[in-house]
Amino acid sequence: MTALSVRKVGEVAGLNPTLVTYHFGSIGRLLEELCQSNLDILQSGWDGLEEQDNLDDILRTWLEPMFLPAAFTSEGRALLVLDEIGAHGEGALRQIVLDTTLALAHRLVALVKPYCPHLEEVEVIARLRLIAGAVLGPPPRNRGEPLMQDGTSLVDMRFVLPFARAALGC
Repeated sequence: MTALSVRKVGEVAGLNPTLVTYHFGSIGRLLEELCQSNLDILQSGWDGLEEQDNLDDILRTWLEPMFLPAAFTSEGRALLVLDEIGAHGEGALRQIVLDTTLALAHRLVALVKPYCPHLEEVEVIARLRLIAGAVLGPPPRNRGEPLMQDGTSLVDMRFVLPFARAALGC
């Protein structure tokens, strides 16, 4: 994130860098807005987690928002933006992403654990993390959705939900 410049943001967004600076005021403010807007996208999808009454619905409610488009561009996913901020961001923004992720993990473990009584809590955490990593996808992750060689989208619950169930062993 330290190599980020107004010129680069404008170039990637297809906008005049002066307009980007005018609207956001600074790169720091742009990153704050980018972080919060993408968190809002994911969190609004996760709001219904506690209302689900079976494992498949819990998993679907957790996973589906991870495939939603990013704020400000339809070319990427909100999850990928937050992954970049969490991995490379500085200070408060990085901490916001990490704290949000940790809070979600606690909620999710509490919801999933009763369906997986054969697993210790730490194992549920590890398996959920592996599922999330699979949803994040392999690099490069900067454009579009992950596709198979024949063009079939991997952003499909036909693939993701059975994988998540198998990974949990439930």
